Amino acid sequence: MVVSLGQNIKRLRWEAGLQTQKALADLLGVPQPQVSDWENDRYAVLETLTLVKIAKGLRCSVDQLLAGIDADYDRVREAAVAAGHELANVDFPIEALADVPVVAEGERVPEGVTRADRGGERPGIAQWILRPGDLRDPNAYGVQIHGDSMVPAHRPGSIAIVSPDRRVQDGDEVYVRFASGGCVVRLVYGTHGGYMLQTYNPAYPARFVRPKEIHAMDVILYSRRRDF
Repeated sequence: MVVSLGQNIKRLRWEAGLQTQKALADLLGVPQPQVSDWENDRYAVLETLTLVKIAKGLRCSVDQLLAGIDADYDRVREAAVAAGHELANVDFPIEALADVPVVAEGERVPEGVTRADRGGERPGIAQWILRPGDLRDPNAYGVQIHGDSMVPAHRPGSIAIVSPDRRVQDGDEVYVRFASGGCVVRLVYGTHGGYMLQTYNPAYPARFVRPKEIHAMDVILYSRRRDF
């Protein structure tokens, strides 16, 4: 049965005797809404250090947090059990299982990046992250947000998950790759003769662009926008 990371955290919290989100929040030294975000899967991904922090607080392993979420991870886990290893003593290569490349905001994903490149250094790739359980697009990539133009949906330091295979519709959040170079995260609306690119932050004006100015527009699948 496929489960989500949030479901696992909630179940393990109860098993650890922590009956409220606040109890876990106090234990980890984070705000209660942070735990709510984790348990309701409002983050597409969590950094490895965050997973380790949660696992320590719940007195479980990272393996238990990820069980049932990622098929590759589960295969490693099952192979370890079949070989007679105790899960607590198995050093699971979390980084090696990460197969979604992440670029810095403003950069393009290098051409020809494949899963075979994961775990190694590749120019232009800031990091690799674990694939969210419901992410089916094999060409998906992440964008590490640096600017504040899309606050509050995308805050600096967060990662937006982008799908080149998703059809763009009015009102979508997109990662726009310009023909002249450079990329931005924006809201897109079709208009006569082109597109209007808008931000959430009113400090940044809307911009009209013609189709010839755009190399590609890839739809952002995950954002904090669903908190609203």
